[in-house]
Amino acid sequence: MDHLLPLQSSTLHKLNLLRYKHDSQPSEQAYLQFQRKQADAPDPALQKAWFNSMRAVLEEIDQVLHCVPERLPFRFLDLGCCPGGFSSYILGKNRNAYGVGISLPTESGGHSCLLKEDELERFQLYWADLTRYQLGPAFIDDPKLQNFPVSPGFDLVLIDGHPLRSAQGVPNIFLHGDQLLISQIIVGLVSVALGGTVILKQSKPERLITSQLIFLLDGLCAEVRTWKPVCMHGTRSTFYIVAKGIGLGCLALRSQQLLNALMELWVELSYTGANGTGRKLTATDLDFIVDSATLKGAYAPRLHELSNHIWTTQAKCLKGWRKAQANGF
Repeated sequence: MDHLLPLQSSTLHKLNLLRYKHDSQPSEQAYLQFQRKQADAPDPALQKAWFNSMRAVLEEIDQVLHCVPERLPFRFLDLGCCPGGFSSYILGKNRNAYGVGISLPTESGGHSCLLKEDELERFQLYWADLTRYQLGPAFIDDPKLQNFPVSPGFDLVLIDGHPLRSAQGVPNIFLHGDQLLISQIIVGLVSVALGGTVILKQSKPERLITSQLIFLLDGLCAEVRTWKPVCMHGTRSTFYIVAKGIGLGCLALRSQQLLNALMELWVELSYTGANGTGRKLTATDLDFIVDSATLKGAYAPRLHELSNHIWTTQAKCLKGWRKAQANGF
């Protein structure tokens, strides 16, 4: 669901001119396809490159926003974890860290796990489709669903899973992407400890659903920051929301109500629509969090505060990349 907010920002306007001026050029499309191939392909060399890239992404985020302690006992949950770059960074930095990961099975098109043997001693991996857990407000009589296998109380939850174009049994990647996003949000909010941290990858802060999720985490948490890692995401629209102090924000008293609404939405996305196979997100599905009028009005200054450096960074990276292209690099 790519509905955009009509935000008044000269920074965003300049970025959009850069984004769409060359977006259909063969070089732009080739670069996008290469990144998608890295993210999706089962090829061992590409998976290793993806592993190293993701390790560098979390290292950059941590250097700026300090999400991973060096020595304190630390439990983390990595959703969509394989090939394992995020988990490898945490386990390498903190010898007292213990992790749990959930990733799509390789036989279903998922990545292999590239964690080393000594890292696996402090890591438990579950092979599963994150959309196939019991995530509704009540039990659903569906043999394809299983109970979530992990106890809550994690210091950090990483939400970075994306729908794989190589995944088997996924007729509509956009439908599955919406189901996967809401599934991960539910799992993250249920699993994180009071006062813990959630790191969520999103795209375009000016996108309606993205801004609604920013508002949600900004209200549930004591502190929310955003970051665009230039080591990998510089020219693309993706960035990370880092939400610290879950359950300590101004919306904390509404947390159960909001979680129940997300669970009800998950049921709709999973089981309504043609043949009961689910439906995509609509522009009003997350209005129970905040509506577009509030985002364009009272919340707009805060949204700009969290978004402006993301737009600026992407614009600079696009300018630099295109200048290098023009010079033959």
